[in-house]
Amino acid sequence: MKFSIITPVYNSGAYIADTIESVLSQKGDFEIEYIIMDGGSTDNTTAVIQKYEGLLKDGAYPVTCEGIGFKWYSEKDHGMYDAINKGFAHATGDVYAWINGDDLYQPDALQSVAGALRAFPEIDWIKGLNSNIEADSSFIKQNRLQIYHQSWLQKGFYGRVCSFVEQDTVFWRAYLWEEVGAIPPQYRLAGDYWLWTRFAEYTKLWSLNKQVSIFRKRKEQMSQNMAAYQHEQQKVVPHLPVSAWIVRIFFNLEKRFGSRHSKFFNIIYHLLFDKNKKELYYVDISNGQYLKKKWRR
Repeated sequence: MKFSIITPVYNSGAYIADTIESVLSQKGDFEIEYIIMDGGSTDNTTAVIQKYEGLLKDGAYPVTCEGIGFKWYSEKDHGMYDAINKGFAHATGDVYAWINGDDLYQPDALQSVAGALRAFPEIDWIKGLNSNIEADSSFIKQNRLQIYHQSWLQKGFYGRVCSFVEQDTVFWRAYLWEEVGAIPPQYRLAGDYWLWTRFAEYTKLWSLNKQVSIFRKRKEQMSQNMAAYQHEQQKVVPHLPVSAWIVRIFFNLEKRFGSRHSKFFNIIYHLLFDKNKKELYYVDISNGQYLKKKWRR
């Protein structure tokens, strides 16, 4: 199995070394094709990239997987998703993902994902769990396991009326990108949201009960501009159905009162939203075995 990992980056010299290390240090029975798309950085970003390129060429970097192909390009682009599209145009792997230039993979992320995809060949799209850290790497929180209804993904509910699909946790088989095509250039912030709605036309998003990534929160990053992100979401899905507002009301009430009435909210959730019982399953790892388990809130 070969992973094609794209990192779009621009002036992230303070963080890019940690991101690169988190990819190159992955250990397991898979190959890595790592493609960094730099948008013409004016800080030390490219110097850091060149350092790792040199280490790999000289055989001075300890490769702990079956092989690493390292490519990087530095050129002006039209934003992060333009860079990601260009990166995947060079990709030749079996499984795709992208990790931004200030985020990190957990040490055993790729081995865990590879194991799940090998155990269950019918899974084409999978996400793990992540943690959040501050700009200075101090810990904020660890996010919990959730499942994702395919119909809700298609209709654009996630990230608008219920939880986000955290991009840094997501992996998919190459054919999905080929089916969907490149992210439209008009999206500069919510390209991931567009992509999830399109992937959901083809397959279910499975959850893997394993920490795979770390998202770094910084004031200057694009994802902090929520008003602009939401504006783009509305371009992707202009009109949410009435059922979306039922979902929003439920989760708002649960957030406010759920800690005291968790059993009640669990019953209501299952009555309202669990009509398709096969969506209640996720992938777990126990004693080295990959298992499909029934999700319980």
